[in-house]
Amino acid sequence: QTWSIIWSKKPKAPNAMVLHEGSWVMVGEHPRPGRMRKLVTNMSECLLDLGASATEEEIEAWACLIFESMSAPSRTFHSVQHVFDISVDADSIQTLSAFFHDVIYYGIDGGLSQEQSKILHGVISVHNGEDVFLNYIDTDSDRVLSMCMTLFGFKPGQMLDPFHGLNEFLSAAVALRCLEGTLDLHQLAKIATCIEATIPFRGAENGKTATEALHERLKDANTLYGLNLGEEEMVLCIQRAVDLANRDVENFSTPDHSHFLSNTWNLLPESNVNLRFTKDFRISDYLLALKKTTGFFDNLDPETIFLSFQDKPSLDELSEMTENARANINISQKYMHCKLLSISVLSALAEETGGDAPIAMFMGDLPEQGCAPQSIEDYLPAPSINHDLTVDEKVFRLLKDGRERTSTFDLKHSPLAAFLYGLIGDEGLERSLKYLMTPLEGAGFKKLLGSLPKVVVGQIASACAEIAATRAKKLNRIVQEYSL
Repeated sequence: QTWSIIWSKKPKAPNAMVLHEGSWVMVGEHPRPGRMRKLVTNMSECLLDLGASATEEEIEAWACLIFESMSAPSRTFHSVQHVFDISVDADSIQTLSAFFHDVIYYGIDGGLSQEQSKILHGVISVHNGEDVFLNYIDTDSDRVLSMCMTLFGFKPGQMLDPFHGLNEFLSAAVALRCLEGTLDLHQLAKIATCIEATIPFRGAENGKTATEALHERLKDANTLYGLNLGEEEMVLCIQRAVDLANRDVENFSTPDHSHFLSNTWNLLPESNVNLRFTKDFRISDYLLALKKTTGFFDNLDPETIFLSFQDKPSLDELSEMTENARANINISQKYMHCKLLSISVLSALAEETGGDAPIAMFMGDLPEQGCAPQSIEDYLPAPSINHDLTVDEKVFRLLKDGRERTSTFDLKHSPLAAFLYGLIGDEGLERSLKYLMTPLEGAGFKKLLGSLPKVVVGQIASACAEIAATRAKKLNRIVQEYSL
């Protein structure tokens, strides 16, 4: 139907636009292939390049598996588009690896889908509903999966850690089980190696970097499974894997802090289920999500983000990427601290006036097309910097003007956080954050509010009273209390 509209002989106005697969395209302009079509086409081209072939039914099944796995409601960043983003100008091994590398997100997706379970039959056992253990794999009867375990350094009976390879190993196992009748064993090894390298944020262990350890395991697999790879080819294999892994975290090296934060915000609903319900999450839900993300940035070592092996990428290139990542992390830490403080203040006001509530009760609804509902910023003074204090102007602008893109659950800009940070500066931020190191309970709410200038608490409570009709009387009593 869409094609007949676009290519109809019926005349249309110049530059007329029509909707095709969720995107607007100009009449006469060839529609862009959909993601399913791209998966099928690209996989076919990769197999041809590797000297292999598969039936249309097989390629369709693999493309459907990838598409359905990465189109789950839980996927707000690690989506189908992500695999296309990281495989631009990639070689065929990298492209196939990219397509499969995130098919499993065990915790985020709530376990395995029916099709994933079918493919991974016999690979894992689940204890207590959540602990995932590797089953015993007979090397003679399943050389492909045994080789995959060797490349990952995993052992039968081992509990798989979601932060140290569970998702990547199972994704690699899916890839290899799908492709094992199509590609040669050494090609499957290269794909498993690429996917293993995407396990993120690993420092050196036992005096070896993650890539050096992977190189050693590839040499072991080469001997054990007769891959017939020479040393030069194994080095290239690791370097290829490094390149894909660095593409996977390339967002960290962008010089555009706004772009980086936009992608960070897309990750929040993946690990915070309640944020996927964009209209009804509560203040406590958002506060928990911000605490988790703030903790991630506070503990992230930029030296562990990007990989290198035998000068690929070069030391200078690696240093530039790492320093860009360091800058993004530093900016994000302070940005997250400001957001965390602002929502903690809302939480304190909510608890002091009746308890937790939907965040919209205190801040207003998110804007919708053709509708601009009342918002907390309508009742706060415009954010400005107190020049008597130390304020990071980059962070302030990000809060005031907003991230690069909107998200489904939050405004681009942060009016309350910008208002707060501009008035209290770095010193006030650090002072108030001390009260967030432990759970806010009872007197903790009062202490947090007491760490802020009284006039600021009064202004925020007054703004909330304009929106939270059922809490207005109690909020106005707080306004009076903090105006004394």
